[in-house]
Amino acid sequence: MASPVRSTTPRLEPTESPRQPAALTDDLLEEIFLRLESYADLARASTACASFRRLAADPDFLRRFRSRHPPLLLGFLCFKVQVGCFQPVLALHPNAPAAHALGSAADFSFGFLEDSTDPVWAPCNVCDGRVLLVNGILYCDFSRCVLWDLAVCDPLSRQYLHVPRIPEDLLASVQIKERDIHDADAELVPSGDWEDTSFRVLRTVNSSARLAVCVFSSTSGCWSVAASTRWDALGFSVQRPKLATPQFVYGSCYWKVKTLDKLLKLDMNTLVFSTIDLPPGLERRSTNIAIVEAGEGNLGMCSQICDVNGTSVDYYIFMQNLSGRTNGWHMKNTTRLSDTTRLSGHGVYYMFGSAEGYVFILYSPQFSNEPQYDEFVCFSLEINTSNIERVSSHEYSFATPYFGFPPSMSPRRM
Repeated sequence: MASPVRSTTPRLEPTESPRQPAALTDDLLEEIFLRLESYADLARASTACASFRRLAADPDFLRRFRSRHPPLLLGFLCFKVQVGCFQPVLALHPNAPAAHALGSAADFSFGFLEDSTDPVWAPCNVCDGRVLLVNGILYCDFSRCVLWDLAVCDPLSRQYLHVPRIPEDLLASVQIKERDIHDADAELVPSGDWEDTSFRVLRTVNSSARLAVCVFSSTSGCWSVAASTRWDALGFSVQRPKLATPQFVYGSCYWKVKTLDKLLKLDMNTLVFSTIDLPPGLERRSTNIAIVEAGEGNLGMCSQICDVNGTSVDYYIFMQNLSGRTNGWHMKNTTRLSDTTRLSGHGVYYMFGSAEGYVFILYSPQFSNEPQYDEFVCFSLEINTSNIERVSSHEYSFATPYFGFPPSMSPRRM
């Protein structure tokens, strides 16, 4: 007879208690936060708890975060009679919250500058979050050039520095007398580092016979002559040529030579002048150009063309071969503005600046039949993609793009 089968209960082996997830260390959390895509994402994450807020406000972390994320287009610095103003990007723009926060926190009227003799400070240039101001521009005698007073400020912190005039003996050292000057543009020199609290101002001083480029350093508090030359040494075919506003690309300064198909270049490292030929006939066809970075060290150029077909922007790249020899300008694409902006009136387009991979175009409704555009309309044209976007509207024809960071994440600039 078979033995009865005994039922047995399987013996359970002792199991380990489930592991608790490892605590997020500050170093690990910082690496996670650095991978957030935008400043808005960081702001939202920082509201979760006190430790997140503490990390997001840490100066060292913010320095690393800014180095990985480019500054934002926050709006445009405009100038109306006797006062500056800030026009933020449109409400539907993704940067609008940061732009309105900046507008509330900063003083773009520049009323904090102390000057009892002439209260009119006009913005003429923005770079690395700092604003270059010129004093007395409304009252100067345009029959001759005046070396206007300059100041550099941070509208957010309300810190500023008056820039002294170029000493007469410094100009005399390059054979220029102030009474002979017929042009003297001033621009901030890009530092390439938003964390740098020092800055430089470049001034192009033109006389009938000579050109001098002077640079002011906030570190030394002094002007110096970076380079100077005689006009005839540059080989231009016109006497006393006039230069457009300087533009900085890849560590060099470029000026369009008016009435000629030429660029004047100053390498800011070697301080040597050279010239670059523009595409033949460009001076006759183009109303304005912007020199831009085309990537891989190549020079780019956006040229505004007005003809019977309307207004367009031609994008060129100045190619170089491996030996360093140039192959000349090659047109990459054309963007027809009337087709892409969807404005069908008889207004006028004007390309007025470039920064951070964009060129900016102002549409004036002066001759437009469209009542909804009774202000100047501003568009950004992304250079690499040719994507065009309406970014702002304002009442004033003078405007310069303002790139920066949300106020709580802005570095100290002065």
